[in-house]
Amino acid sequence: MNRPYRLVLLFAAAVALLAGCQTQNQMAPPTAEAPAQAQLGADAACVVTSDGYKHIYARHCTPSSDASQLLPKYCTNAAAAQKFCRMVQNAPNQTRTAQPDGRVRYDSNLGIIVGTAGEKCGRLIINSPTDGTVVTEFPEFAGAPGNCK
Repeated sequence: MNRPYRLVLLFAAAVALLAGCQTQNQMAPPTAEAPAQAQLGADAACVVTSDGYKHIYARHCTPSSDASQLLPKYCTNAAAAQKFCRMVQNAPNQTRTAQPDGRVRYDSNLGIIVGTAGEKCGRLIINSPTDGTVVTEFPEFAGAPGNCK
């Protein structure tokens, strides 16, 4: 085999190898340095821990707290709070905001009454895109797209 032909083949093989590496790199899952883009389903699924439920119950299931209140069906236990969390996180009509502290905030228009004052929207804060641990969740009148009343 003559030398120029061998160089062309070697060059073509190197280009193919590099192209394959670049394709693999583009398809790799997001890292901490490059978090997932703001899109539905990009974050870890929400998880309501015992501590998270205690906070939600004390703040958003007890009228004496002076904060917005969830309907009782979202306050009975951690599983009920988890249901509300999934509704907010998976709602098609929402905004998602990455906060400076690394947490992720969802404001979702659920189209049904979820709060004791007639709120049709909910807010959810999760720990991070890779850790769906719920920090808090509650009904809201403002912040989500559309009419929350």
